[in-house]
Amino acid sequence: MIDLDFSLAVDQIYEAALAPARWPMALQAVANCFRDTGALLVWRRENGRYGSVVSPALAEAQSEYDALWQHLDVRSARGFEHGYLSDREGVTDLDLFSVEELETLPIYTQFFARHGVYWCAAVFLSPEQDVQAVLSVQRDKARAPYAGEEVHKVSLLARHVERSLKLSIRLFDAENCNLGMREVLSRLGIGVFALDNDLRVIFANPASRTGFEVLSGAGEAVGLTAPVRRKIARALARSERADSREPVNVVVERGLNRPPLTLYVLPVTEGAAATHDMLAQARAIVLMIDSSGDAAPDPALVRDILGLTLGEARVAALVGSGLAPKAAAEKLGIAESTARTVLKRVFAKAGVSRQSELVALFGKRSLR
Repeated sequence: MIDLDFSLAVDQIYEAALAPARWPMALQAVANCFRDTGALLVWRRENGRYGSVVSPALAEAQSEYDALWQHLDVRSARGFEHGYLSDREGVTDLDLFSVEELETLPIYTQFFARHGVYWCAAVFLSPEQDVQAVLSVQRDKARAPYAGEEVHKVSLLARHVERSLKLSIRLFDAENCNLGMREVLSRLGIGVFALDNDLRVIFANPASRTGFEVLSGAGEAVGLTAPVRRKIARALARSERADSREPVNVVVERGLNRPPLTLYVLPVTEGAAATHDMLAQARAIVLMIDSSGDAAPDPALVRDILGLTLGEARVAALVGSGLAPKAAAEKLGIAESTARTVLKRVFAKAGVSRQSELVALFGKRSLR
């Protein structure tokens, strides 16, 4: 059963999708689910650019971290490697260190404790193909470390954060800060459209036109076919259910051995609708992800279709697209031995025994 704090956090996460300035309060709402100090969100692109946002209670600590501790963060370094080797989504301090080891690490004894945090639960995200992100919830040393159901709860919240960030990370661009929402969405390179309460299209950006050949049977946003409307309605109903708030993707097949369109349905809350005139009549914003082309598929899509962890899906996405394990490891910034260990788990879960079979599976499942 989902509690009220969880449901409120999910609402604020989706409000932040359309208003990035709301992310600090959304992260505080995440921390409030556990009665904890705060939460942070960090992302890094393949080109080395990175960004972060923290809840208000962690703002001072984040400033000191950026100035003095970033290159001494053994937890982050070890957690990154563990994220690939683990067969679970969540990572905690006790997955990385013994209790005795923690008492010897300066970042714990001199930095975390001084700022009222110590224990964390972190979950890795894939908001874009070339972006790695992590959601981390932080708590005081006086409380017990994260475990079991709490880690699972962070993982559920992280799925909502990942979906919200697929749009929000594109709106962080400073060039868009003085533009209206309609203009911002019109400039995005991915398809975005808005639906009203009857699931009628009330806005569609130029990048969505090709996708509407499938969604509406025409080259422009004239409406959705009945099967697509039903899928979106089910996804919205499940994401809005008070007892689950389950994020659900909508996959629309295109045939002819072409990868499907993946639709990420983001409910529009009353708070979000009040911030932008164009959202006043909107019930949902839908992101349309087209994985056609030569690039490796989105790891989040691979994760959801094949039932992998995100670490496994990152390796599988590259190797299943034809990249050698050594080259995949180099691209991901992990040891080749780590990549091969992860690949063995991928083979076992996918029911294949070699790379060529994984490549063939990707073709069969329309992931390529």
